[in-house]
Order: sequence, then structure tokens, then C-alpha cells
Amino acid sequence: MGIFSERLKEAMQQANITSAQLSKQTGIGRSSISQWLSNKYVAKHDKVTALAAVLNVSPDWLLGTTDVATAVPPEAVPIPVSVTPTPAVDPELITLWEQLDTKQRSKLIKKARKLLTKSAEQPNTKRKKNKKKKKGKKRK
Repeated sequence: MGIFSERLKEAMQQANITSAQLSKQTGIGRSSISQWLSNKYVAKHDKVTALAAVLNVSPDWLLGTTDVATAVPPEAVPIPVSVTPTPAVDPELITLWEQLDTKQRSKLIKKARKLLTKSAEQPNTKRKKNKKKKKGKKRK
């Protein structure tokens, strides 16, 4: 029997989880899990990662590339910090938005999109109107 199928079975027993429960928690089809358990196939990397997360084991251990079964605890994984700050929204805008019903909100969104499209089409430079100079009548 293959090492992947053996370790998958072992991890499922340790986690006290059935293939149906594993399928539901990972979103992986029961037939795929059944084929892996019967050693017909070995799961692809993304599936191994999903299985390992639910079973709380290392993906490398499931694949047989290491003998250390423990997964990295969630608190040890660094949380990514957002680099782009969220722009502040004018409180008045929020107050107005909350007062609108669904239909009015939809109209406002549509108008905002038109405004953005219009401003993207036109450069932000102010246009000078070409005023024709009035020529005074010459008296003879």
C-alpha cells in the first residue's frame, strides 16, 4: 500500500473523521477521497494542503517526504499585514447612504459610475472657452 493512502487513513483515524466528513470539510469529492484511500491515485498539492489543514497534519508528512506529522499551529503562521491603507470615507456620505432605500442606492451607484467614466474621458485641465471678441463698429 502507498504511503499517502496509509498516512491519510492514519490521520483520519487520529482526527476521528470519516471520509464523508472530510469531503464536506474540504470540499473535495468523496470519490476522490475513496480513490486516494484505496491507493489508486495520490492527491495533487492543493488537495493535500486542504486535507492536511483539516486533519491537522503536515502536507509533507501526508506525502511521505517527512516523518514529522505535526502541522504548524495557526498561531505560528504570520498574519499578513495590509500594505495599502483603506481610504477614509466621508462620514456624511455614510450617513446619506444609510438613509437611502435599495432603489435609491442603485441609482446613486449608477450615477457615480457615469461620473467616473465621464471624468476618465475628459482630462482634468480646465478648458478655456473660446470667446469671440466683439469688434466694435467703425464710425466714418
